[in-house]
Order: sequence, then C-alpha cells, then structure tokens
Amino acid sequence: MLRNKVLIYIFAMAFVSSACSQGKAAQDNGSVPEAQVETETVTTAKMTPAKMGRVILKFDADAEVEANRITFKVRDRDMLLVFDKDADRMRVVTGVYQAGAVPEEIHERMLQANFDAVLDARYAIANDIVWAVFIHRLSTLTEDDLRSGIAQTYTAAETFGSTYTSGAIVFGGGDSNAIHEELLKELENAPSEEDQDI
Repeated sequence: MLRNKVLIYIFAMAFVSSACSQGKAAQDNGSVPEAQVETETVTTAKMTPAKMGRVILKFDADAEVEANRITFKVRDRDMLLVFDKDADRMRVVTGVYQAGAVPEEIHERMLQANFDAVLDARYAIANDIVWAVFIHRLSTLTEDDLRSGIAQTYTAAETFGSTYTSGAIVFGGGDSNAIHEELLKELENAPSEEDQDI
C-alpha cells in the first residue's frame, strides 16, 4: 500500500496540472493568501477559502495553505482540500489504496457503499488510486458541512476494507456512528488560537 502523504501529493499535482491546462492561474481560482487565513474571522456568512483555512487551522495548527489547496492531518491521516472558485467547487480527499491492487469484489463493495453507507463522502478512483472524497458546491458550503465532510472522508478511508462507511448514518447498525460522532465533536471543539496557550 502506498503512503498516504505520497498519494496526497500525487493528487495535488494532478489537480494543479489540470487547472493549469485549462488556463486557470491559482490567483484566478481564489488563492488563499496565508495572511488572509490568519486574520479573517470565521462567521456564518458565505464560505470563503480563507474561512475554510481558519476552520482547518483550528484542529491542525500545522496545516499548510498554498494557492488553491490546504494540506492537513486528521489524527495521523494526511488529507487535502482543493477548491476552484470559478467552478464553485471544493473537495476533500485522502488516499486509501492502490487501485490496481484492489480485488474485483472490493470494487463492487465500494459501489454498494457509495449507494447506502458513505453518504456525502464517496469512494473514487483516479490516477490508479482509490480515494475517499467529499465534494460540495463552494458557495453553499457551511462550516458544519465542511467539518462533517472532513469527518466522513476520514471515516470512509479508515473503514475501507471493513465496514465501508462514512459514519454519518449507517443502515443496519454497527459501531461506526459512535466513532463518527466522536470525531465530529473533536473537530467542532478544537480550541481556537485565542484559547491555546502559546
């Protein structure tokens, strides 16, 4: 299995290459100047790249904000958020497995899970990698949507090969709901920079 950090890098490079080939410079796609992320206050108003950065920096102070992407960790898992203001889309991804090594029955199980268990997150294949991914319209994204999408993506990746669930709602029982709720509370209750001792 490939290391998750390498998978994130591959996806980020593929995304940037795609944006460049379409003639979209990072500045035109709503780049997030680091200073803006540090100074803009998260509110209930329309979601912006800077607000997404602030939400993520609350639970991962080491998150890296660069152009139209934010690399960060949830627990020990490397994750990536990419966005395109022109296309009004954002996505959170994390690498799960090398697609070529996944048996046929697992491919079928992934599709079944996409129908009833991973909900807002999805399993997908790109660049010969299986990803857990959450995709949303940027303009209607709320902070709760973002935190939930991150938690669901993380949970979908962590349950790959076992329960194949995002944890938000599981039809038929199991313990994934409790695991998902615990993670969601952890993301919601992360101390802000003002609450942390420096």
